[in-house]
Order: sequence, then structure tokens, then C-alpha cells
Amino acid sequence: MYASLPSSWHRSEECAPRYHAVTLPLSRHTWIPFADIPPSFDLTTLYRELQRLHPEGFVIRGCPPEVSALFHSFGDDTLRTGMDAVLDLTSHRHFEGKRVRAALKRGWRHGMVEEIPPAALTTGRLAALQKESVHAGKPMLRNLFRSNPLETSRCFVFRSFSGVWHACLTLSRQGKNAFHTELMLRSANAPGDVMECLIAGTAEQLRAEGAERLSLGEVPFMIHQGDPQPLALLERILLTAAPLCRHAYDYKGLYAFKNKFRPLWRTMRLCAGPGVALKPSLLFELAYSTGFVELLAEATLQQLDLLDEGEEEPANGGKPFSSASGC
Repeated sequence: MYASLPSSWHRSEECAPRYHAVTLPLSRHTWIPFADIPPSFDLTTLYRELQRLHPEGFVIRGCPPEVSALFHSFGDDTLRTGMDAVLDLTSHRHFEGKRVRAALKRGWRHGMVEEIPPAALTTGRLAALQKESVHAGKPMLRNLFRSNPLETSRCFVFRSFSGVWHACLTLSRQGKNAFHTELMLRSANAPGDVMECLIAGTAEQLRAEGAERLSLGEVPFMIHQGDPQPLALLERILLTAAPLCRHAYDYKGLYAFKNKFRPLWRTMRLCAGPGVALKPSLLFELAYSTGFVELLAEATLQQLDLLDEGEEEPANGGKPFSSASGC
């Protein structure tokens, strides 16, 4: 059965839930990015417990429709923030598109998908892969996915036939037959199309075990075209500001990659508990707590530096100076 949990919330075998809480710097509300939830806890039980544990107010991001509907039923604020790409593992249709089939044909020439214990990523190989990724050297985003492999359920890698890791993917279990993608990491030196192979190989393994759903994760700043609800003012502000941040976070490129699998797109929301009002200042607090403000600032400064370099006029009559000219 497909479990309705927020992104990166995990169904555990423990007797009691375990929450990862982050206190927002100004409002002092509690943001709960991750949680390990026993199978016996339903959504209403969770809501009541969080209300008891956090009377100062709490917020949860990455809420699928079933979760946001519960908050709506209690009259709480919610905000559309993006879309989640879900693969239906009871069908092969997500890998039958022309583009995906061509990518798989090319990618399988370079290696194979292998499941490894999550603990194997703590041996330094994950750090090595991170240093080789296209995002190496940039500020890391925090609390948007489970970055610690030991806090995930499954791990798959695409490796070359000689054993070199080209990409890895970690999953959290959201129910008996449902999984959510946490980390997707690819080496900048990897051959093309290995990520498509990694997702296809992972999906095939899960399907063979009887799994029904695999979430590829949320694409932020985009609204489902089939969502008939008019945009609220804060949603308009968020979507209008998003293109200004694309140089720091290419959400449209992320959408294009995930959309090639023809996933089932579902609306994701930020949900606020009782007494919490969703307003621009709260969004800024969340952006700060995730490290997005730092990422945006660094990317903007780098872009300005590039613009300055491009606008500098050469001092030798408009021609580039060459130290090898001999004069």
C-alpha cells in the first residue's frame, strides 16, 4: 500500500516516532524535515502528536496531496512549492519512451547497476564521488534530503565494468511498497546516460521485489498544469522570483531530466501547523536554514565577477594584450 508521508519521512520498524527538528532563526517555529514513523501511526495521529510536541508551531515541506488535505481539514495554511515525480512500478511505461530507450542503450555500454549496503558509502567513496560531481565546491543544501547514507534504506550505484563508481542513488522507504529518492549524485567524469540507467536498474530491482511506487523527488518552483486551483498571492511571488534564482539552482533542468521518464506528477506543498502563518519572512527563514541563501549569494557573486571580466576593456587600443607577443 502506498504510504502518504512527506518527502524524506521514513517508515521504520521502531515503536515510537523519531523526529529531526530544526528551529527557524526568527519565528522560532519548528521545521521538521525528516522523521522515522512506525507503521501504526496514521496521519491524524502524527498531526496531533506534533501539535502536542511543538506548541510554538511547526512546518513541514514536501507534503503530498493526502498530507496537505489533512492540514486543510484543520483550517491550516498550505502553500504549493513544487511537483513530485512518481514512477508507477507496476508498469514499464516510464522506460518505454524513445528518449529514455536511446539513453539506456547508450548507457548500458559503460557499466551496470549494483545495490550496496548504505554503510559502504561511509568508507570515503561517497566523498570522492561528491568531489567529482558538477556541484563540487558549491555550498551544500541542508535538510532537503537525507545526506547521511546510514539514515537511508537502500543504496544503488552505477559502476563501470572495472569497478569505478560513476553515480549513486539512495532511497528511503515510505511504506511496504513505496520508496522515495534521497541522494542522486553523478561524477562529472561519468559517461553520458548513466543516471538513466541507474534509475532504470533501481526501478527494476524494486519492481521484482513487489514495490509499486518510486518517487524521484520534488522539482521546486513549478506548479502542476492540471492543478485547477488559482494561485495564492504568496505562490505568485514564489513563482515570479524563481527564474531570478535559476543561475544558482537549475530547477528547469531538473524538471526536464525527470520528465523524460513521463512520471506521474503530483503537487507538493509546504504545510503549517496551528497558529503558523505562511508569509515571505517564513520562506526566507526556510531558505536560510536549507543553505539556499548561501548558495544563491555565491552563485550571484560568481556571475557578477564573470560580467565584470567580460566588460573590462583592454588597455592596448581595444585589443587583447598578449604577454607572448614579444613586445
